Amino acid sequence: MKLPKFGQDPMDIYSKPINQEKTKLATIFEMKPRDIVEKPGRSLFIVWDKRLSLVDGFENNYNYIITFGGKGKKAGDHYHKSKQELLAPIIGRVKITLKDIHNNETEEIFIDAKDHKILHVAPNVFHTITAESDICSVLVTATFPGNKADEFSY
Repeated sequence: MKLPKFGQDPMDIYSKPINQEKTKLATIFEMKPRDIVEKPGRSLFIVWDKRLSLVDGFENNYNYIITFGGKGKKAGDHYHKSKQELLAPIIGRVKITLKDIHNNETEEIFIDAKDHKILHVAPNVFHTITAESDICSVLVTATFPGNKADEFSY
């Protein structure tokens, strides 16, 4: 089946951000959740639609889920020279600490899964994800698979 062009179906509104916020070191995309009246108690949150990339040139080639073992547990603590990532909390709340490796500018961003937000991590931005809740998972969409040659401690 051929992939339909974006904008031809009313459902496409869920693939387009309803808000985009540029922070000092990242971009946060707020997505519209799809709540279906006929199916109460559930919500659909689009993280990736090939037809409408959130970030120009971002090609989704690798996806994984980080499941944290409790509040305060961390992931990341590195940066990439080439790889880009989209971070979407799917359960719980996270703190994402960012640092530009060129000018040492830093920031902390808190995102809760119920916010339906996706954070873009660009190359050369050191990033650490810390669980802020006891039950916490984050979906990561990346431009290419994990690669030790492109993962650097800072």
